[in-house]
Amino acid sequence: MKKNSHKDQLRRRTRLTIWDEAPMINRFAIEAFDRSLRDIMKSASEGEHASHVPDISFGGKAIVFGGDFRQILSVVPRGSRPDIVNASINSSLLWSNCQVLRLTQNMRIQFCSDQAQNVAIKEFADGF
Repeated sequence: MKKNSHKDQLRRRTRLTIWDEAPMINRFAIEAFDRSLRDIMKSASEGEHASHVPDISFGGKAIVFGGDFRQILSVVPRGSRPDIVNASINSSLLWSNCQVLRLTQNMRIQFCSDQAQNVAIKEFADGF
């Protein structure tokens, strides 16, 4: 990310970022994104007494991490189970700043016309 580029200006104006499949991303990539946004927002306010700019997660931008934590985690080449767990987003220090929201209604069941398939999907979902 280059400072004062067109993408940099777009990131400054962005209010919400939606990051899908976040559980598959190594936490170090998410932490690097956090540091980049902090730096971008701090440099954006240098003319406005940068020393008074709070150093908050993701530069104060709203980030929505979507995904299913029951699915595959990030890949750690030759990594052991602890290595893989340590690479996950919920092992990051940023995780304590996240608010976890859970979806409670299975939309797939509502729109499937095959009743047998609805039952199978519901049984699969209830197994977790």
